[in-house]
Amino acid sequence: MKLLIAVTASFGAIAIRAQISDNVVGIPEKHVPGERYQEPFVGPCRGPGGPLDKVNGRSAVEHTQGMCEEACDSLADCAGYSYCDSCNGGECNLHGPGLDGACSDPSATDPAACAALGTCVEDAEKTTASTCGSCSEATAPSEETCGSVGAVWTALTWETAGAVWEDSDDPWTGGSHPSSVIRGTTEEEDSRYLCYDIHPEDHLATCTGSEECEAVFAGMVEADRLAEKCADPCVFVPAPTVPKPKPPHAGDIMLPGWNKAMSGACRGGPDSTDKPNGKYSNTAGADGKLTQEECAAACLDEPECVGYSHATAWCVVYGPGLHKGIGTGEGGAWTTDEHVEAGITGTKPNPSYICVTGPPHPEDSAGFGVHVYAWYIAALATLLF
Repeated sequence: MKLLIAVTASFGAIAIRAQISDNVVGIPEKHVPGERYQEPFVGPCRGPGGPLDKVNGRSAVEHTQGMCEEACDSLADCAGYSYCDSCNGGECNLHGPGLDGACSDPSATDPAACAALGTCVEDAEKTTASTCGSCSEATAPSEETCGSVGAVWTALTWETAGAVWEDSDDPWTGGSHPSSVIRGTTEEEDSRYLCYDIHPEDHLATCTGSEECEAVFAGMVEADRLAEKCADPCVFVPAPTVPKPKPPHAGDIMLPGWNKAMSGACRGGPDSTDKPNGKYSNTAGADGKLTQEECAAACLDEPECVGYSHATAWCVVYGPGLHKGIGTGEGGAWTTDEHVEAGITGTKPNPSYICVTGPPHPEDSAGFGVHVYAWYIAALATLLF
């Protein structure tokens, strides 16, 4: 048998499929996958998030491909497997929900969530150890976000639930990941791994509720599976996605003259739920992404700026007319973000962002305001250089 290479579309780029050909002289006989498996992709299986999105499952070594496939076939939730016959005496990776192990409390689906289970003794509504307490800055809901805005955290009492995570049965080792369906591979053309998928459409949106509903999306490609095409009484189920990590902000550097930072992304309106008018960028900095100093300076460059949101990846500056501000024209580094609200009244919880208001703009006329602004620029230069 022989591996032939075919090219197919995956992750919006190129994926390589391996096709098996029989009766090639001098090549040892290879395992032929069962009928329910798709033609294999070259490379380890990956999920909806792309080539770096590992799929939940379990792994074992010193397995033939027949043993690997038999193990997958014995598990109702196995979505497919990755196999390398020359790795570790035959490396088998099974993919699917729940294959990595189980917590003694079934509400937790991975080891970290299992270990984190517990109760905030004084306030049962706080469901994690990091939120069991209070911050002197009301917009910061956790110890991490409280630290990001330079405020004081007062901890309450956290009691762990004592839940225990049981790994996959020997000889398997669990590998916990958010994705549990296969969409493609690492897209490495020279990989020794092959990915065998069982369900070619489980990473796509579906229309459910009846046989007639399920037929609505039959034969449709991903781009055509839209919610409006799945009308009542059918139920539209979006395609699986990968949760975006939200690392906490590195911490407010407390530039002089500004108000104290709030935790989260700036919002406007009476309930602090509206995006304020403005512009945003992740390329306008000296090295691409803007530092907090550069984000603050971009706000000060706009006379009508009322504040900014800053994260590791993004800077957003707000104010009336800023959607047409500096750098928003053709070829500029800033993107227009037009909204009705122009002021900032609060924040949307997001640990990656801080919101800073009260820019120390210079006054129109000479005098005290100009001296304050000059002092601010000198202080900023000291921090930068």
